[in-house]
Amino acid sequence: MAYLAPSTVFTSKTVPGDSDAPTLSALEWKVVSLAIREAADAGCGSVKSSWLGRLMRRAAGVAPKMPLADPRLETLRRFVCRVRGRADASDLISALRDLGYSQNQISAVAMLAR
Repeated sequence: MAYLAPSTVFTSKTVPGDSDAPTLSALEWKVVSLAIREAADAGCGSVKSSWLGRLMRRAAGVAPKMPLADPRLETLRRFVCRVRGRADASDLISALRDLGYSQNQISAVAMLAR
């Protein structure tokens, strides 16, 4: 069995359909990372807390998560949070497509978020 050097395996020439490669900007990857951390810390706000929980957070000075200013990035963040929480994200998939994300990008983010 022959082995290939890593430099020959992972070059862009060997990627099938190189134009279909799921590329995201650095800012989009930061949003994905932020959403994964939020899901690990507090569940992205997907679960409604009790009045006692809200009172305790206000007394402790914990502010709720604010939405991102860019609707494209906010939709990406919500998608990652839903995938991490194993909730239905089908409505956000169509919204991401409408915002210009390809199916390969959406699949890559979903695989990373799981």
